[in-house]
Amino acid sequence: MKSRNLKLLGLAGFLAIWGAPSFGQTSTPAADYKQAREEFALAEQAAQKRQVSAESFQRELDRLLEQKQRWNSELTYARGKLAYAEEKLKHFTALNLADEIHKWQGQVENWSTRVKAASSELEKVESEIQSTVQALQTSLQQADENALLLPGESIEVFVAEDETLNGVYQVRRGGYVILPRVGRVMVAGKTLAAAEKAIKDALAQGQIKDATVMVERPQGGVGGEGPVVYLSGEFLKPGAWRIPAGVAPTVVTTILRSGGLTDEADLTRVRLLRLVSGQALVEEVNVRAILDGDGLQTDLTVQPGDIIVVPAYANLVYVTGNVLKPGALQLKPGEQLTAYSAILRAGGFARFANRKKVYVLRDKGDGVKEKIPVSIKDIQNRGGADVILQSRDIVVVPEKFFSF
Repeated sequence: MKSRNLKLLGLAGFLAIWGAPSFGQTSTPAADYKQAREEFALAEQAAQKRQVSAESFQRELDRLLEQKQRWNSELTYARGKLAYAEEKLKHFTALNLADEIHKWQGQVENWSTRVKAASSELEKVESEIQSTVQALQTSLQQADENALLLPGESIEVFVAEDETLNGVYQVRRGGYVILPRVGRVMVAGKTLAAAEKAIKDALAQGQIKDATVMVERPQGGVGGEGPVVYLSGEFLKPGAWRIPAGVAPTVVTTILRSGGLTDEADLTRVRLLRLVSGQALVEEVNVRAILDGDGLQTDLTVQPGDIIVVPAYANLVYVTGNVLKPGALQLKPGEQLTAYSAILRAGGFARFANRKKVYVLRDKGDGVKEKIPVSIKDIQNRGGADVILQSRDIVVVPEKFFSF
């Protein structure tokens, strides 16, 4: 959420464009503010793209697993019928009953055809599952040091001239980290090298001139040496996760060590994906039950190269922007929640909310989002029609440009 300081800075920069000469100027508050917002927008786009990719994979995997279950059931049924028909054919052949022999020969031929068809379809589905898992693994392997920093992840900062500044800092929702005696430094949407420069520039304004700054992702990320597993879905830091030396990780311990999950994480349907001799193995783990002490649930050992997928709750909507408590809201079975009701449930409008520009973003599939305006004034004053939310809708409450 943007602070009042950023609003004042934005207004000052806007006025400076008209009141200050442009010659000989390489940086202005307006330019700095614009650059920070553009970088933050890049981070939001990268995060959204990552989320869409994870959700698309999960939907595709769900579809394929449903098909696999259906063809497995068909294959089991057809094999049972085939075995029964073969037994009958053998019986009536021994009795030399021509009519019965002809009848059961037809049954054997029919069920043999169905067994072959089900086996063929099952092989196709298993091949698609393998390709999907391999594609996800390849995508996760591409995370490297040039990846943009995103809100929610953490960075490790080292300042050679002042060790009191060294430590791990979380990138806040607004795209910044808070350094002692320095304050907010925007880093979202920057590479590690660009984040180092941003912190160095911030220190130069009143703390340390020409500081030696290093920024890294904390251990457990992609850097270093040793085997890795891959995290996908509702992890705060998805991608490659390096297995610490001397640790034999399980699904549960990996989740606990990984740096945290989003509020939308559904721990009852965690999946472990593994490629074994070219075949995809998919296991589901109820991590919530294990953490709650349910002895019937079994944790699974994680091997290098495995993928752990933590899905989001199926029925969630989001409220973001200028509300008092932005975040996810879970829909109860059969519940109809409107956009205005969701805003109220999120604490209501914040001070600088632009009630005239509220809208709902709805995913139409294939990365296409529909923007649906919400007339809060009509709803409040004349009982206008509200928007009934669907799962994964995002209610956006923008900020007024002039907030005072």
